[in-house]
Amino acid sequence: MSRCLSDDALERDLAELASVAERAHLAGCAACATRHQRIRGELALITGVLRNTPEPRTRPAPVRRRRWMPATVTLAAVAAALLIWVEVAVWRAVTPVPPTMQPHEVAAILADVSAALFSVSGDPSGAGAEPHLSLEVMAQELDHALTGGEP
Repeated sequence: MSRCLSDDALERDLAELASVAERAHLAGCAACATRHQRIRGELALITGVLRNTPEPRTRPAPVRRRRWMPATVTLAAVAAALLIWVEVAVWRAVTPVPPTMQPHEVAAILADVSAALFSVSGDPSGAGAEPHLSLEVMAQELDHALTGGEP
């Protein structure tokens, strides 16, 4: 017994796109002929439904009253303005401001970072051989170096 045709091959035959070998098999195989007739009947039913069913009618979209639209827009604008006012005026006035660092603390932190980043030996502890100077002392030393005076 030869191998039966697939549904795709039977549909190709219905579309008159089957090969000669597929047509010859269909003519000689009762099982394929039965399936071919069933598929032909289903396609005829689908074709009849599509041909005889009227197209759906379009209906206009319902007109919605928009008398609340200006009030909605106004309310949204007031809510946005209130939110901005609370953020700018009220919230920032209540939020505590963190204390700022003193200049000598900044100098110490920067000296530690500089020692860690630019140490040649990889050990930042040896880089800070001189004691941490305050910003005022550093500024005086820089001023004396630039003006030619002694530190």
